[in-house]
Amino acid sequence: MLQILLLGSALAGLLAFLAGIFENEDSDAGSASNPNSQVQLAPQIEHLHRYYNKAIAGEPPQNALWAALAATVAYLLSARLGMDPIPGVILGSVLGALTASLLQGMYGSLAHISRIASMKNFKQMLYWDSLLSPLPLSMTYTFLSALCLTLLSFVIHGLLGSPFPVPLIAMFLGFTLGAIASSTGDVHYGAERLYQHYKFGSGIAISKQGDIDVKGEYGYRNSVDTPYFTLRFGGPVTGLTFGLLIFIDALSRISGGVWTSVILEFSIIALILIFIVFLEKYTRDKYGPFEEGK
Repeated sequence: MLQILLLGSALAGLLAFLAGIFENEDSDAGSASNPNSQVQLAPQIEHLHRYYNKAIAGEPPQNALWAALAATVAYLLSARLGMDPIPGVILGSVLGALTASLLQGMYGSLAHISRIASMKNFKQMLYWDSLLSPLPLSMTYTFLSALCLTLLSFVIHGLLGSPFPVPLIAMFLGFTLGAIASSTGDVHYGAERLYQHYKFGSGIAISKQGDIDVKGEYGYRNSVDTPYFTLRFGGPVTGLTFGLLIFIDALSRISGGVWTSVILEFSIIALILIFIVFLEKYTRDKYGPFEEGK
């Protein structure tokens, strides 16, 4: 029994880590979070952009929808395929994730086209390459995220002994991961490097806000370049956050104490805060405040 719980905990942590990376990159490829307000604001201040904006809803509810849909399809198929449990779960999860990614692509396309059409008065054009290039990328990340969350739900239900059905577990995980990615991954879009020539703590004029959608190192920013940048740090940080949450919660089942995960999580948060405080103090002392650009 202990070996099964240890295996389930390790597998759950790994799947959660991967799901966090993929979900964050799906959000970045589709401008579903931080750039969402920027994308809609930019044309109004004459900053035309080439971003794909599929923000159907907030990250938590839409991610919960993809996860619950994929897990429901997987659960129904695995129960009726007549295969061994593990191959049946894997095949059902793949087909369920594929269903979720196709639905995401349909919803995302309609959301992007209708949103750009509403900006016609501000001369924002509908660039088809800005839809067709990031669309398969976003759908791929949705497929991988839904697949990991579905497999994670089966692990939690089967190996870790959760009494809740697989689709319900997937929905809860989708809400949780969407909330984590929306708050954790947002700060890694490059806003901090875009505005770093302003003094720390100074206000940013509204006329500068849309710049994040336009100005890049090699021309216009777009929905393919953004995941390329955030995959280096924002995605792994999101995956680490979600992975630690699931892994530590799984460990509490092994210890048998309900406060084990709470104590471990608060300890990790305290260590991270201490590290951040010393890192910021070291940076300020060594490099000083940012100088205002010309």
